[in-house]
Amino acid sequence: MMASVEDAAFFRKIFLFQDLEDRELEQVLSRTYPREFPAGRVIIQEGDPGDSLYIMVSGEVEITKQLTLVLDKDTPKERVMIRLKAEDGVYFGEMSLLENDPRSATVTALSDCRLLELYQKDFLELVRNDPAMGLKLLLRLAQLLSRHLRKTNQDVVKLTTALAISLGG
Repeated sequence: MMASVEDAAFFRKIFLFQDLEDRELEQVLSRTYPREFPAGRVIIQEGDPGDSLYIMVSGEVEITKQLTLVLDKDTPKERVMIRLKAEDGVYFGEMSLLENDPRSATVTALSDCRLLELYQKDFLELVRNDPAMGLKLLLRLAQLLSRHLRKTNQDVVKLTTALAISLGG
């Protein structure tokens, strides 16, 4: 299954690609690799090395994060963060386009999933070969990561406030 510009409307839902012209979108999609994962299969394992972004074409996934503090045997070892469906313009692993740090969460297929995988080396080559398109992609990526950081900061303030209240201080 090779993605094409005929699918442009579908790929336009993806935040990262919304500024691209059809020619540019075709360039990006031509550098992706089709992947299929059956329901129940782990697509990304938290802590594993990562060097690619996944774009969901069909299916549903669940993203979980390991808890750092497990108080007893009845406490779950991980927490479901979110469930995502392909029709919502979903992609994950975007941090791996810019860095080679370990994966920050686990992504598991809830149903049979078809994905496109874009490797960091191919992404960076696209950015270098077409700087105008690269600027569009990198700006979108920076906006996305900025949103993630802002939300994380808000979550930290909420958790710190809740902890202070629960400790009576």
